[in-house]
Amino acid sequence: MSGFVKRRRGLNIKGSRLSLHSGQPVVSSGNPSLDHVFGGGFPIGSIIGMEEDKYGNYSKILAKYFLAEGIVNNHALVLGTLEEDPSQLLQKLPKAVEEKPNASKSSTQTPEDMRIAFRYNQLAPVDSEQKSSTTLGHYFDLTKAMGSTVLEAQDITQWRGGSGEKEELNFPGFRNAHYASLLTCIHRKASEQLFDSSTDTGSKNLLRICLNSIGSPLWYDETFSQDLLRFLGILKAIVRNTLSVCLISMPFHLFHHLDDSTLCKKLTNLFDYSFGLEAFSGKIEEQANPAFKEYHGLLSISKISPFNTLSTFTPETRDLAFKLKRSKFVIEKLHLPPDIADDDGRTPKSVPTMSCSAGGGNNKLDF
Repeated sequence: MSGFVKRRRGLNIKGSRLSLHSGQPVVSSGNPSLDHVFGGGFPIGSIIGMEEDKYGNYSKILAKYFLAEGIVNNHALVLGTLEEDPSQLLQKLPKAVEEKPNASKSSTQTPEDMRIAFRYNQLAPVDSEQKSSTTLGHYFDLTKAMGSTVLEAQDITQWRGGSGEKEELNFPGFRNAHYASLLTCIHRKASEQLFDSSTDTGSKNLLRICLNSIGSPLWYDETFSQDLLRFLGILKAIVRNTLSVCLISMPFHLFHHLDDSTLCKKLTNLFDYSFGLEAFSGKIEEQANPAFKEYHGLLSISKISPFNTLSTFTPETRDLAFKLKRSKFVIEKLHLPPDIADDDGRTPKSVPTMSCSAGGGNNKLDF
């Protein structure tokens, strides 16, 4: 019996590439700096959990990046939210632009030019994260929105809650009907993106699932914790067995008043990748701290799981901060400002003097 086995052709999905760390296909989140933090992208079949900031402003920006990246690559989209009309969120998606190289500007800079930040001469550029994933993701301008004609040509499914009419639900047993309705919508759409293994050339498109603010007060009921955990477990099974990738945001800061004090840990365990956003808006101490004057918040990595691999990716640092510029959202390494008052790090020494006074202090010579 021959041991020769015909090798099947890999997945040919636009907007994906093989990871340098695990060798599996990964896709971009739409923000190159976020991709760099997690090793260059997120694997197909993974669930990305995002802990929202207090007001949900910055987490919504990352959700727009995720959806905009799917539009550029012609991926199928599922957008589910109860907080607002999904069509309004789609109208605010940023427009893709070409990043202009600024290597000439940085190459002409000499150490003598860095008179204040002289201690940073040996460090890599802060914005280096933006340049490591250019071959996978795209750059977007937050000040420009996609046209309605671009959105009309895309395969976008919007979910804004269970309809009043009786619909056939594939996942009964939830006390809150919104969970079953959302899972049914996702399952039907994800089933259409399955890879046809019967042919060597046939392939389907990738499905991007963006669920905004799941677990907000609009989802509360008596069995909130049980339904939410069950929902996430079923969602993970759907995403894992289809050509899908999911970004889900949750307001963890609202879960502390619930009876289940370990709910946040249980939800994090169900995520494949998890990170949180802590904004400085409304916090007087952080805003007054000179170390954070150039940033708008901190980004904390909660979980990086070894997805289909034995070894997990280890980031260079976990001290990360983000700032919202005029046209882009950037995640950087948290750098402390130099201490200008103490340039050389030495303490002033007392000069010995002669004195005939009883104190014997640093007085001038007197009799």
